[in-house]
Order: sequence, then structure tokens, then C-alpha cells
Amino acid sequence: MKDSMKTRLNLPIFRPAAPILIKLKITLTIFAIIACMAISTRAEIPSIFINTPPDIKPVEEPESYGPDTLWKKINGQAEFYLPAGFEQLKSQLFVAMDNADMFIEVNLYDMGNLANAFSVFSLQQRDNAKPIDVTPMAYQTENAVYLVHGPYYVEVISMVPLDEHMILLHQLASQFVKETPVQATGMEEINRFPQENQIKGSANLIPRDAFGYDRLDKVFTLAYQLGQDEVVAFISKRQSAADAAKLVDGLYAFYKDFGAKDIKQNTTIKGARLIEIMGTYEFMFSIENYVAGVHEAPTQKQAENLARKLAESLQNRK
Repeated sequence: MKDSMKTRLNLPIFRPAAPILIKLKITLTIFAIIACMAISTRAEIPSIFINTPPDIKPVEEPESYGPDTLWKKINGQAEFYLPAGFEQLKSQLFVAMDNADMFIEVNLYDMGNLANAFSVFSLQQRDNAKPIDVTPMAYQTENAVYLVHGPYYVEVISMVPLDEHMILLHQLASQFVKETPVQATGMEEINRFPQENQIKGSANLIPRDAFGYDRLDKVFTLAYQLGQDEVVAFISKRQSAADAAKLVDGLYAFYKDFGAKDIKQNTTIKGARLIEIMGTYEFMFSIENYVAGVHEAPTQKQAENLARKLAESLQNRK
């Protein structure tokens, strides 16, 4: 038998043992499986959306917070949401497919019902708000979209204000509305305000301590343009007519404790009270189970005129 070239050159002959080859193959297979799992995990991060818009992808797992843990997400602001009926927050970070620096945070606040969601939406509305048509209660700023959809208060916020990517914020907001069915019910109190001279987008819901009075809660307010002045009307639905009348008496006494002066009012509204305090006028009354009135009117005439229209609107929309 002829010797091999390595034998003639006195070179060592390396013949891997079969077990070593098997172990090597197994090790490489395991690494391949782990790598595939890692890639799959990155590609399939669960989304808070049923169908995430195609130009956006999640980059972090969804986070969830309840009443006891909300402070971890919004430390310092939790006490604003909790009294308004907060139940749960779902939050997730997304990124634009065509811009790795374009991060978008989506926050879905479940406030329990429409009125609660509207309360937190309205009371922190930004000064540069621009109404949009995603829902009847929605607006955008230079880097965010805010809206109410049923019991949800929703924030879609870009980390960097980029006009060309505002469409992505709208896509996320619209997708949530599309795939989240809610009951088509409105807020009764809003519909009971007089329509004439309303300032669009001025509606608010004060959840508690309205006008500083600790017994007055769930108060809807709406601003009116009367000449050069903005004047605020308010409505609060109570359990009964007796509760409403009692609350008007309490609010009147509250103002009197702070030095309010009684003013003779010139309307036919039964049981109405008109006072002047710190240079403005407060008009308050009750009709059935509603507390209503005018807050901080610059003149007596403005307070009385708006109060008349408010009373008529409440009586005519039973």
C-alpha cells in the first residue's frame, strides 16, 4: 500500500473523532436555534393594537398600570387621574419604519366611562390645540394627538416634533378608534347648554371641588363669547331636585364666607342667587335635578342674560 503525502512528509495526520463532530454539529444547531428565536422575538413584539399600521412597529413590550402602580409611569400626576375614575393605563413605544429616531409613545387610559375620560382630556388641553376629525373630541399639537373614545383618553406622542411624520400619529390614533368598539352614548349635560355664542372646544368637566367648593363635583362648563368677553356657564346633574337645591344653597354660603355681596337679580328664574365677588358675578340656580349657573361674569348683565338662556335650554330639553 502506498503511503499518503502526509506520511511521506512526516506530517501529523488529523482525523476528528466522530463524537467531536457530533458535538460540534449539535452546538452549531443550538446557536442557530437561539439566533432564530432572538430574531423572531424582535420581529414579533406584541402590540397593543390588533393590527399595527404598516409604517410603524413596536420596539418594546406593552406596559400596563393600575391605580396602585400608575405613579411609576407618571409620578407626580397620578393624583390627577385617580380621582377622575382611572382604571388602567396601557402604554407602548413604537418607531417609524423609515426613521429609526422617530419614536412614538401611545398611552391608552381607561377611565371607566366617557365623562371621566372627557374630564382628564378637557382639563389638560394644550394651549396650541388644533381640532382634528379622528373623533368628535380630538386635537393635535406640534408633536402629539389627544382624543377621547368612549371610556378611553388617548395620547399619541412623538418624541420629536416632525411635521412629515404627523400622519403616523393620526394612523395610530385612527387605528385604535377603528378596532375599539364603544357604546355610542354622549354626555347629556353637554347637550343641555344653549348653542348660541358657544366657543368651540371650550367644554370642560371638573371632576371635584368645582370653583373651590368641596361639595360641588362633576360640573360641566362651557365658555361663551359675549361681546369682547368670554363668560362661562356650568351645569351639574344631581340625584334629585332636593339635592340640587341644597347644593345651590351650599355654594351660595361658600361664596358668602369669602365676602361675596348679594345683588338683586332681574330674572324670573325661581330660587336664583346672584352675588358679586372680587369684581365678577356669580349666578346660580337649580332646575329639577340640575345645578346650573354662570361663573365669573365681568358684568351683571352678562351673568343674567346667559343665565336666562341656560335656564330656557334646560327647561326645553327635558
